[in-house]
Amino acid sequence: MRVALFSDVHGNLTGLEAVLADIDEHAPDLVVFAGDLCLMGPRPAECLRRVRDLRLPAVLGNTDEWTAGGGTPPETHGERLRWTGDQLTDDERAWLAGRPFGLTLSPTADPADDLRIVHANPRDLNAIIFPSETHQTAYWSAVRQTDAELAPLLGDVPAAALAFGHLHIPNLRQWGRLALVNVASVSMPGDGDARAKYALLTWADGRWSAEHRRVAYDVGPEADAFRERRPPGWEEAAAAIEAEGYYYPQKV
Repeated sequence: MRVALFSDVHGNLTGLEAVLADIDEHAPDLVVFAGDLCLMGPRPAECLRRVRDLRLPAVLGNTDEWTAGGGTPPETHGERLRWTGDQLTDDERAWLAGRPFGLTLSPTADPADDLRIVHANPRDLNAIIFPSETHQTAYWSAVRQTDAELAPLLGDVPAAALAFGHLHIPNLRQWGRLALVNVASVSMPGDGDARAKYALLTWADGRWSAEHRRVAYDVGPEADAFRERRPPGWEEAAAAIEAEGYYYPQKV
């Protein structure tokens, strides 16, 4: 069994199309979207319709919940949320709200072999699972989350692997028997690499393995879309894309 998982599109239609094309070349058995489809980008409705039309299994992300009118979004997102919500129909907002919190794939009859897919973590839509302690030290010169601090989030997850997005940094972290796979993001990369990213997870020889895919694409159409659609913050976004190849207003 091979599963392609992508997350955190954030209204970036060009990045989404690039990832879908790369996934198609690898012909996985299943493609799953791990949440955060619309907010922050210039073409939220087009991204939603693309994923919906493909009938892909999709889980709810924190910004999906906010866009659909739920949760407790930060006040700083108010203007962007109103603009994004206005781009969607009532039916599309209802579709977003109706995404499940998580999905489980079972390669065998034993739940200990399952792959659990969520947006952020198995408990809620917001708490971050950070990379390994070694990666944290290399990336931030400090450990932001010890292995012991993961216990409240992961202590009773009956699976072999947990796949998620939310933190836009590709990573593999082993926590006891549980493989933690951050599939990274299509848009707004947190690692400074402008390429769109997703992961291929494969069940073989009694275990899950993961490969992170990095997909280069022409970011020009996204800068153009910001200028054409003019969502809140469009000038900053267009300038950042042209200067750095991506836009991420809230880096971790």
